[in-house]
Amino acid sequence: MLLLLLVAAWQAFVGHLFVTSRDLRAAQEEQARLVAEVERLRTELALETATRDELESQAAALNARVAELDRQVAFLTSRKAAVPATN
Repeated sequence: MLLLLLVAAWQAFVGHLFVTSRDLRAAQEEQARLVAEVERLRTELALETATRDELESQAAALNARVAELDRQVAFLTSRKAAVPATN
């Protein structure tokens, strides 16, 4: 009876080590998958940030061009108003 109990305890212990080893391998695989996902997301974020920076730069250039065109329109409008119409 004692021998049967010892064999059962040994099998439970060895079985627990086997499950733990399998769980460890699964956890390592999950960690590797998550590390790859984090790296992918970091790359995506860097790309999005670079795109945003470029769009902001282009928007600033376009706003400067709009301001210049507004000044030119205002100047031309004031000149037209200052010159009397000849008929």
